[in-house]
Amino acid sequence: MRILWLVMALFSLSSCAINDSNYNWHVNTQTLDGTWQLEIIDEKQNNSSIENVYVPNNWHSVGIEHAGVAYYRRAFSMRSINKEARYWIDFNAVDYFTEVSLNNKLVGSHEGYFSPFKVEVTNDVVVGSNQLTVQVNSPNEEIIKDWSLNKTLIKGVLNHHDTRPGGAWSDQGQDYNSGGIWGSVELRQTGPIAIDNIKIVPIVLDVEQALTTGTVKIELDSAYQGSAIIEIELSPLASPNAIPQRYEIDQYVHKGRQNISWLLPIEKRELWWPWDWGNPTQYSLGVSVRIPKNQNDKTGGLSISKLKTSDSKLTNIGFRQIRYDQEAGAFYVNNQPYFIRGTNYIGSQWLGEMAEQDYRNDLELMQQANINSIRVHAHVAGQALYKVADEFGFIIWQDFPLQWGYSDSPEFIEQATIQAKAMTDMLYNHPSIAFWCGQNEPPWDANWMKYKYETYNPSKNVQLTESIYKQLLLANDKRVVRKASYTKEHPWLGWYSGTYKDYKNKPATPIVSEFGAQAMPDYLAMRNILEDEYSWPLTEKAIETLSYHNYQPHETLNIAKVSEGESLSHFVKNSQEYQRLVTKYATEHLRLYKGEGLAAIYQFMFVDSWPAITWSVLDNERRIKPGYFALQQAYQPVLIVASVNNDAMLPTITVTVINDTLEEYRNTSLVVKNIYDDRRWIIDDIDIKSNAQSSIITASELIGLSEYFTLTLIDQSGNEISENSYLSQDLK
Repeated sequence: MRILWLVMALFSLSSCAINDSNYNWHVNTQTLDGTWQLEIIDEKQNNSSIENVYVPNNWHSVGIEHAGVAYYRRAFSMRSINKEARYWIDFNAVDYFTEVSLNNKLVGSHEGYFSPFKVEVTNDVVVGSNQLTVQVNSPNEEIIKDWSLNKTLIKGVLNHHDTRPGGAWSDQGQDYNSGGIWGSVELRQTGPIAIDNIKIVPIVLDVEQALTTGTVKIELDSAYQGSAIIEIELSPLASPNAIPQRYEIDQYVHKGRQNISWLLPIEKRELWWPWDWGNPTQYSLGVSVRIPKNQNDKTGGLSISKLKTSDSKLTNIGFRQIRYDQEAGAFYVNNQPYFIRGTNYIGSQWLGEMAEQDYRNDLELMQQANINSIRVHAHVAGQALYKVADEFGFIIWQDFPLQWGYSDSPEFIEQATIQAKAMTDMLYNHPSIAFWCGQNEPPWDANWMKYKYETYNPSKNVQLTESIYKQLLLANDKRVVRKASYTKEHPWLGWYSGTYKDYKNKPATPIVSEFGAQAMPDYLAMRNILEDEYSWPLTEKAIETLSYHNYQPHETLNIAKVSEGESLSHFVKNSQEYQRLVTKYATEHLRLYKGEGLAAIYQFMFVDSWPAITWSVLDNERRIKPGYFALQQAYQPVLIVASVNNDAMLPTITVTVINDTLEEYRNTSLVVKNIYDDRRWIIDDIDIKSNAQSSIITASELIGLSEYFTLTLIDQSGNEISENSYLSQDLK
């Protein structure tokens, strides 16, 4: 009966049909998204279960808790087969090991969770019903001694991190497995020549004149040998009525894989700028390959009517120049020093949950918080993130998904290198991506691991890091390539060590890629996390539950010295106030080193990736914590910073204006105002230099200045340029 039911279910899922006739192929794509059958294999219980699920998605997101092997099945129908066509099944993303079978024949396999792959099924599709089976194996790491130091799955934060279910340091840290077909699946038809990929390196020859060119690399997979015309079309994405630039290449194509390189002619084109400096202008680059309808013809002199499109592909690009000077401690966009006001980001632990609109909503919140750069923290996100970042004009720091320790076996290093190339190939054309980074806190750089692992070896993963770094360099795409996000770039003052007041000292590195403090979500969210375990004071069991949700009691109580107060609501308020305080103080004081060897700062973390207690300023439902508003204010492109010297007989105040914009402000006025008694001081005729710091008040006594005051910078017309406010605890 089970076999009969399975056949009937597959028949009912047959919704895809490609029509061909007259041996004339059509370049087209048909979605295979929708309802699939999912069979979960429980090897421990030696049984299986079957249910219908929607693809794309992670199986956790449809209520299935499983680590291991599963089978996805569906059918599609072909009314006819074109003998000259080629047929492909494209997978946008599957986590983790994949084997694809069509009509009971294995047609392809893949390893990794993020990279798209395709299988050719030209010789395997049949007229009528076709049965597609995708075996997905997303195991957990084997729980052995120091397992998380020797991981063998390249999943970054998706299977080991201190922001995921169970936290980083328990055997529960792999709960809620991320497996599944989480990207779209498509059936595609091409002619005999298929375009595998298009990669362009944009080159800005003259920023002021906006003179540009670029190297275009077209990767072909051909079952045809002979003459072909490659047509390249470039047009402004935001101006669909603009006349496109069209170019043709007469190319001899051989069978098999072939790379074609071509130099885009020099032209004046609008540049891509980050959102806080200008317009992130993009161009659509289209590539089509045409061959003679009559195979005895040569392409030379043939009219378009005698040519047939074998395949076509579109990509978006942007012309911009990226550079980082380690010695000077400066990052440059289009030849101008650009200070990075960044955040770390993990949208979800189950990336199939993140649709384009979800990324769009998050990036709107980032833009409203004056963030200009996103570190995609130790994972590769869904492709929609990068599309939206290009459009909005964010600078992306892209980590390869290596988080802490991994196996040192040659087989693992080889696989990691393959996947590093897959990452750069997939994301190559995105103008938002400025950084590639190989590994987050590799063991050889993380001396703190000796306190976590008995088998810690200070030379662990040296070869792995080096191999990934070399592979990232081979992309040769004029981006900044970093071996690692180093432990010394993560000061964590006031959380793991020291006090947040230590942020007044100049950081040891030109990049601070992690800083911040934990804050609980609101009272309701905390009650939902605790469920029936809520009581006050918190019991040992309740603290255990909170720790599973990433709460760090030692750091909260003993280093940050957050007071628990007299109730859970008090504890939540105190926790959130501490994060607000750290965020404001650290951000302002770090920004005071603009132009003095500090190039970039990245607050940690923007959102919770599941219901948790982490360093985020938004919880997983995107409810705002006070730390968000502190970040928003401290990340203003033009920021007024006050610092008070309370050690003097009479306290003195120093006021500095940090201007990250390219605009100069002349004859401005600074208004210093007590919040409670409305007393104010006005300083006129202030010139604020572009893209620089300007000192306004230096160690001056303002008699009568209260502990609660605001600073407002006003232009000649009376318009507010910037405002900042201080409470007494902000300056102590």
